[in-house]
Amino acid sequence: MDSVKFIGTKEVARILGCSLPTARNIMLRADFPLLRIGKNFRVNLQSFIEWSKQRRV
Repeated sequence: MDSVKFIGTKEVARILGCSLPTARNIMLRADFPLLRIGKNFRVNLQSFIEWSKQRRV
């Protein structure tokens, strides 16, 4: 069974090279594969990679 890894806002900001507020805004987009756990934002790493590939110009 493959391991499932989730990343948070800080990791998304680091990967995208943007600020935390910008990462939060991106994560709140309707097409972003966001998982909310209470007040925390998480995203499955593989889903994030697939989402970012689709967004590339």
